[in-house]
Amino acid sequence: MNGVPIARIFGFEIRLHLSWVFIVAVVTVTVAGRLSEFQPEIAPAVSWGVGLVGSLGFMLTVVAHELGHALMARRDGSESQTVVVQFIGSPAAVDVVASSPRADALIALAGPVTSLGIGTALVVIALGVIAAGSWLGPVADVLFIVGALDLILAGVSMIPAFPLDGGRVVRAAAWARSGDARAGTRAAGMVGRLVGGALLVVGLAVIVVNSDPIDGVMIGLVGWFLMASARSVDRWLYLDGLVAGIRVDEAMEPHLQTLSPQLTLDTFAAGILDGSVGPALPVVRDDEVVGIVGATQVRRVAQRDWASTRTEDVMVGPPDLPTTTPDESLTVALDRLRRSHLDGLPVLDGAALRGVLTRRSIAAILHARAEAAAQAL
Repeated sequence: MNGVPIARIFGFEIRLHLSWVFIVAVVTVTVAGRLSEFQPEIAPAVSWGVGLVGSLGFMLTVVAHELGHALMARRDGSESQTVVVQFIGSPAAVDVVASSPRADALIALAGPVTSLGIGTALVVIALGVIAAGSWLGPVADVLFIVGALDLILAGVSMIPAFPLDGGRVVRAAAWARSGDARAGTRAAGMVGRLVGGALLVVGLAVIVVNSDPIDGVMIGLVGWFLMASARSVDRWLYLDGLVAGIRVDEAMEPHLQTLSPQLTLDTFAAGILDGSVGPALPVVRDDEVVGIVGATQVRRVAQRDWASTRTEDVMVGPPDLPTTTPDESLTVALDRLRRSHLDGLPVLDGAALRGVLTRRSIAAILHARAEAAAQAL
């Protein structure tokens, strides 16, 4: 699973992406430097403290931003119980499609609206504290900094390009107009490519005109990132076209062996890593699937510890174990597999195990489809 779990809020497991270690450090240093520049009389310890508290406070408000998305998605019927907090945007934004254009737009807007509300409230409170001439100057600094960052986040997230929230708003509008979610996604990718190209041009102009090229470089990097994201939209559309109409039972691996929870890793780990027994094996107790073990779990255990580590110690089980059914659309199951960051999903017909949907088995059927399409040309 991507990210480090830090809390459970409203039934969602909150996971923090590891990039936040870097982000907190950068924001702390930046804020401390700005405070020292604009308030030379402030003690270094105070400026660094304000910077650290401000960066951690901003991180919490980004959690609120993502919870806004998650709560609105839950209202639309989403069963996801995990929120991975990135710095900005979500790599899953392209392939997360709501039940309707209106729902897609509302889910996208929930985050920026949350950030806008938090940012406005914090800035107003900070200005009130400053106007009152209170001795709580550092507190006002923290509130103003976090509020300003949230207002910036609300604005930046509405740039009309994936993986930003504005990209989903564009998709929702195009989807509503065309009646086709894929056409909406394609339109959002085109808009994102244009926005990214425009930012590249602006960044280059800033570098040429401005004696300090840092701002231009940053704008250009954002443009490059958005153009790269637009290319990922094209790849997703191609992949989505390949899996269209395929059911899980056509793509699963039906004959993989099963594991007992009491088995030690030395009896099967090497076979998982080299693929000879399968990239992911289901764990079964009394004919009930209780977990799955894949290469990801095996690699977390040093080989010298395989003989003393049992399957149940490393397996992924409920509630973190998603499953699929034989007649489910491969498009839906593939999205669930990608979100889980597992090497395979158990395929259950009721309580009975029918197979395992793995990245290897999906790649095999996609390769076969691509070859068939090429031969048909």
